[in-house]
Amino acid sequence: DLEQQEREGFFGLGWLDETQATSSNHANALAQSIDRYFGSERSDLEAAYSSLRLITQTSWDHSDGSDFRVSLRGTVHLPRLSDRLQLVFSDDRGEGSTYYEQNDMLTTQSSTRANLEVNLADADYSRFDFRLGLRSNLKLRTSLRWRYERPFADDYVARLSETVYFIDATGYGAFTQVQFDRTLSDNTLLRWSSEFRTQEELAGNEWATALEYTVIGANSGGISYFVRLAGNSAHPDIDAYRVGFRLRQNILRPWLFWEFTPGYSWVKKMPEPLSAPWPGYESGLFAAVRLEMAIGRY
Repeated sequence: DLEQQEREGFFGLGWLDETQATSSNHANALAQSIDRYFGSERSDLEAAYSSLRLITQTSWDHSDGSDFRVSLRGTVHLPRLSDRLQLVFSDDRGEGSTYYEQNDMLTTQSSTRANLEVNLADADYSRFDFRLGLRSNLKLRTSLRWRYERPFADDYVARLSETVYFIDATGYGAFTQVQFDRTLSDNTLLRWSSEFRTQEELAGNEWATALEYTVIGANSGGISYFVRLAGNSAHPDIDAYRVGFRLRQNILRPWLFWEFTPGYSWVKKMPEPLSAPWPGYESGLFAAVRLEMAIGRY
């Protein structure tokens, strides 16, 4: 019936049952469930099934004012061509966007892009992908990414991801991500994520780190508290601090979500001219509201 179809999703079994069935330990099952519920970019783009999200979002920042955007994200598998070939829709800024920056509603993102991705190798704990796409100005984007994810004990998961990429008119780059998940209860997850990026013509090497505490309920939605820091190896100062939380809830239908993210940021001011002394941080509130429709498994 209609209710059963909505619960299971348009393309098959429901995401919660599926992730729990294929996970190898408690931490991995909870991490996958939370990522699917919060609609994380990594979860959508690495799904073993077709899944799309249509997202409308309004955000406000104390320094940049308000912004509105609509985007499409997800993966459509092409089994008639190859079991390893898929079409990827992504609105990230390119290969090298951090895991938590991709889910940061205040991150400046470009328009949705379509990419062709080939899964070159897929083992129990590792995966190797090649991606080819075009930017809106017909510039080529290619990347090779290797990911290793391994549960240990029953309450821990470690993940390492390495991406080497080329963006026409920007150059070559490399991006490293490290992540650790720790379950604190049946519905509570603690996550630490860190990244490091180097790229041609980039002054210094970018780094960032984040700590997130997430609680998810069966029917009452979920909430995630976060603390984030970012900087550059070219100078010793931290460029930005952010604290806040994400509140997410189903509305009307299981595949329809709304989300509210308020927080406070401290962002390093750029001196004018650049050789002038550092003027300190600019601080203030930020907020975002998102409405999201999941097409496929949710």
